[in-house]
Amino acid sequence: MREYRKLQISDLALVLGMDGNFRANFICEENARQFLINPMNWIFACIEDQQIIGFAYGYELNRLDHKGNMLYIHEVGVLPQYQRQGIALQLLTHIKQLCKLTGICRFFLITHKHNEAACALYEKAGGDKSHNAMDDDVTYFFVNMD
Repeated sequence: MREYRKLQISDLALVLGMDGNFRANFICEENARQFLINPMNWIFACIEDQQIIGFAYGYELNRLDHKGNMLYIHEVGVLPQYQRQGIALQLLTHIKQLCKLTGICRFFLITHKHNEAACALYEKAGGDKSHNAMDDDVTYFFVNMD
């Protein structure tokens, strides 16, 4: 059974288990602890058999207007053996739902236009793309939280 949720400090052991699974030296225990303590930091995960098999992490950003905060997603990852199973799409869908529930007006992430798999995923998830023709970076905005 797969579970999708935003992680908290009580999930530190799960987060520490990501080190080496996704890449070497990915997680430092003290930094992970500080990250999870801060409510403006997000690690949203897909958990199966007490292991994180997919994640998105980022930062909630305060805004000066009345529209609500924004969420910047810094990274999305799925373990290789679980890729192409819709996990990343489900992560983004659940994040979109949680943003709506918590009053976050939109979230965004950045990738490279040559990363065709990521671009296809973000477009399938409803992201609106914005990029400069002279640059390889593509930003996807998820603004319709319905």
